[in-house]
Amino acid sequence: VASSLSHAHCTGRSWRAALTRYNAGFSSGIIQACFLDEVGRQTLGVHSNNAARVRLWIDLKSMRDEIDTKMVTYPDLQSPEFVAANPLKKVPGYIRADGTSVFESAVILNYLEDKYSDRTPSFKPPTPEGRQLMDLIIRCHDLYIASPNCTAPGFSHSQGSMYLSADWHGAARAMDLPTRAAKLHEIWKQLSWLEENLEGPYLAGDAQSLADFTWFPTAIFMEFMLPRVFGWPDIFNVAESPFPRLAAWYTMLRAEPAFAKVHDDIWGYWVKMEAEGQFKPILKEVSEDTSGLKFKYP
Repeated sequence: VASSLSHAHCTGRSWRAALTRYNAGFSSGIIQACFLDEVGRQTLGVHSNNAARVRLWIDLKSMRDEIDTKMVTYPDLQSPEFVAANPLKKVPGYIRADGTSVFESAVILNYLEDKYSDRTPSFKPPTPEGRQLMDLIIRCHDLYIASPNCTAPGFSHSQGSMYLSADWHGAARAMDLPTRAAKLHEIWKQLSWLEENLEGPYLAGDAQSLADFTWFPTAIFMEFMLPRVFGWPDIFNVAESPFPRLAAWYTMLRAEPAFAKVHDDIWGYWVKMEAEGQFKPILKEVSEDTSGLKFKYP
């Protein structure tokens, strides 16, 4: 979440005090943007793919000195202070200098790119056609991969099929096997579409755009989980991928420092969660399925 707070830098859990002061109308002096990112638990590391796309923009736009970064945990998302920043109780979000809350990562990125349009490089293609492709690529990711499109309990995004289970997350975030299989098929379908329609060498053309920031963190989830949990090939390894253009794109971005840092952050988190046993319930239920559902692609 990015929010406009006082210029004082918060550390640890002091983001609560800063938000409280801001929401109470006591902020004064220089107003500085404050990005609230997420850790699963205090010791496990940064892992939100939707927050990571904003983090990439901040780093690649060289905005670290103007947008401060705070970390919050899952329990923090339920706090009144955080709800003031994002009423959906999710990361990311943004509170503008005038106190208006903005949430949804695509909206935040569009706002930031518009507000700081005088800063280079630009992360939108120079032509209407290029921007249309970028928007479509982002839209497909957000609708069909990264969002359940419902805030009620019991609904989950397609990406959740890779790591959510009743044993680990409880009934509110669980899914049955047919649902898991259908969502994995949706991931395959969207990757197939992206393979055919990416412009190259970046998703929307010759330069990085908001589309690359959007898909790259989610691709890290896929790289880690799909082979380990469901037996897919390494879809981002050029040597074995059924999506060679996507694999080349991913390999190119991983060589760039900002993307490499995001990869290390997210990958390291899932390494820890694998060691704790998060994927064991899914591995068990998939291995015991006798109905013929398809979990492995191609």
